[in-house]
Amino acid sequence: MKRILAIDYGDVRMGLAVNDALGITAQGICSFKRTSLKNDMVKIKGVIASHHIEEIIVGMPYTLRGEKGSKAKEVDAFISVIKQHVPLPVIEWDERYTTVQAQEVLDSAGVKWKKKKSVVDMLAATFILESYMENIRGRGEG
Repeated sequence: MKRILAIDYGDVRMGLAVNDALGITAQGICSFKRTSLKNDMVKIKGVIASHHIEEIIVGMPYTLRGEKGSKAKEVDAFISVIKQHVPLPVIEWDERYTTVQAQEVLDSAGVKWKKKKSVVDMLAATFILESYMENIRGRGEG
């Protein structure tokens, strides 16, 4: 299976996850505090190079009705920036509930708030990637 990078885009932090070489699992690799689009792209390009990424999935925050809200416009703009800097396919993927799901997992594990802040976006990116990979396998592509 191709190597995929999933991105959970946030105003303050961004979470990244990649799949293993066999396409069986998704692993969160980092969460970082955003400082500028330029620095975001440096970090993303570094991950792309070090993990031999072939495709990028960006979590799209649809509303409960399945529509794009105001936050989705920011993500669309971010996707445009990625496409300008990276010659790889970039796919938007429904991220509804992934942050809530990540917070619930961390709560049930007893993770303290300070630590939770630094990993919740990475875990959300992992859930985004798992969902995408399940969809690919369901279509017989994986």
